[in-house]
Amino acid sequence: MKRVSGKGDVLIVVDVQKAFSAPPKLIDGIQRCAKNYKRKIFTRFENRPGSLFRTRLKQHCCGPGTPDLALAIQPEKGDWVLTKNGYGLTARDVKRIKALRPKRVTVCGIDTDACVLGVMFSLFDAGIDCCVKQDLCWSSSGKHLHQAAMKIIEQQFPPPKG
Repeated sequence: MKRVSGKGDVLIVVDVQKAFSAPPKLIDGIQRCAKNYKRKIFTRFENRPGSLFRTRLKQHCCGPGTPDLALAIQPEKGDWVLTKNGYGLTARDVKRIKALRPKRVTVCGIDTDACVLGVMFSLFDAGIDCCVKQDLCWSSSGKHLHQAAMKIIEQQFPPPKG
């Protein structure tokens, strides 16, 4: 998908944290891309005790206070770091992003088939125009799920015409 502009837009980097062992190429690409954005928002997934991620999905990484929460890209002064406990953003965090009055939010990060998609739906449902930086997304579940998620994103979040 094509990204429209840069300096005035918002970049959301989804869950690029130590727990998910992102390929170095992905991290380098996101760092280069981030230089084109005035506002950067990083999310990190925190898996609280008793969550459905633990009980249903048997995922035990990213517990509160663990090294798994460390971001693989160091935010700069003025960047936001939002902690999520699920796939998408909280209503409170969406409200904060909406208050920025972004023309468009570009999303990248991990996992395309889960949290990237969840963040996209959170933004879109709130009336925030969003797009994905396909080459800067990755799925720990493999290329097949990344590609399937990209098909969903292309269908659900087409670029504006004209």
